[in-house]
Amino acid sequence: MEQANADARALLEPLFQGRKLLLCGNIAVGLRGLARELVGLGAARPFLIAGSAGTGELPSTDEAELHLLGIESGDILTEHRKLHRALDDLPANVRTALDAWDPNREAHCIVQDFLAVRRSVAGRRAYGGRPPAWAELEDKVRIDAFWDAVGVRRAASRIVPADYNAARSAAQALDRGDGTVWAADASGGVHGGGLGLRWVRPGDDGRDAFAQLAEMADRLRVMPFLEGIPASIHGIVLPDTVPVFRPVEMVTLRAAAGHRLHYSGCATAFDPRPADREAMRAIARRVGVALREKLDYRGPFGIDGVLAAEGFLPTELNPRGGAAYRPLSAGLGAFPLTALRLAIIEGDALSVRPDLLERAIVESADATRTAAGWSATSTKFEDNAAMGLVRDGDEYRAARADEDAEATLSFGPGPIGGFLRFRLHDDRVTPGPSVAPEVARAYRFADRALGTDFGPLSPPINVRP
Repeated sequence: MEQANADARALLEPLFQGRKLLLCGNIAVGLRGLARELVGLGAARPFLIAGSAGTGELPSTDEAELHLLGIESGDILTEHRKLHRALDDLPANVRTALDAWDPNREAHCIVQDFLAVRRSVAGRRAYGGRPPAWAELEDKVRIDAFWDAVGVRRAASRIVPADYNAARSAAQALDRGDGTVWAADASGGVHGGGLGLRWVRPGDDGRDAFAQLAEMADRLRVMPFLEGIPASIHGIVLPDTVPVFRPVEMVTLRAAAGHRLHYSGCATAFDPRPADREAMRAIARRVGVALREKLDYRGPFGIDGVLAAEGFLPTELNPRGGAAYRPLSAGLGAFPLTALRLAIIEGDALSVRPDLLERAIVESADATRTAAGWSATSTKFEDNAAMGLVRDGDEYRAARADEDAEATLSFGPGPIGGFLRFRLHDDRVTPGPSVAPEVARAYRFADRALGTDFGPLSPPINVRP
């Protein structure tokens, strides 16, 4: 890992030394780490534009010049789209400050947004942004044809027009006993975080789910609901090879009723069967090669899916970086992974040593496990706060002053009201089991102690223990 870090810094420091960078994103707290990473590589003090402050510690004035747009929204998808519109037409005071910071318009712009494509902001050229053709693979009605073309096994599915009878007929043909999942296309824009998905459960005729999806889609993908642990596998496409990493659990909980699945972040404590792990890594290599050959792709990507009864079945491709890179890099210390990913996309760091990169990330992620989950909530929190938790039987309670906490629950303001993050302390993490039951317990505690309204949530069932 030390050699990989030294090599990455030797590659990146000449690229970023003295460079002016405009960093944009939804949450200011989330931009703080990137600002520190880039300044650590020699970049000038950056200019930050964020939709809202978020939960946690903001960048200090010494670290960056920060401007908040005050974006509020009812869901994460609307939040991202409001940010895009604001970046296309910055408020006058932000534009004036930006021009004072960068009068010659020499800065480059990095938009840290999972829906973003390459875009300039106020005349500052994009750096590390993906072309629109790459983003199009996130369309749920297009990706199954890609799996078939590259020879990746998947679950059965049907692509149908946004017509209730067509969707209902497909669901009846595909249901394996646990219902079906209906996904919207990207005709209204790329979506994520489960906002364009509906679980039509056994006995549900799907009318309500269809009505919601029809407002945002021209076509739907219908596939069986897959029991199992949701997981993802990631890699980075380079000119001659594809380093791939270890599986990451996508913490996904289920309400007692309704159509929505509750995505709650990702963690690396979970271990699939060894054979499943290697099969997932092999899929990632195959997909990475296909991305390079078909789209001249370079940079990070992730494959989401489910460890179902028959093994890992992919459900979507995310041709970009994502939330999983944070737990994957938790043991890397000061390794500049985000900057490296951006430089690879830009074509500036294609000489990185893939063997060192893969080994550093896989070995550190295997050694340093994370057991965490997070979620937005409509419950409003005005200030940042945190409390220690301990298990009391099958539930969490607040730790007393004379007790060592087993976990931490942090909470604070967010663009739709509030935001919570649960983290099991490192000495309490047991490699192997799914993290989802612990996150569900933390949300039950939040409902009791903080007045949130998550309600009863259950974890998925591991059908391949």
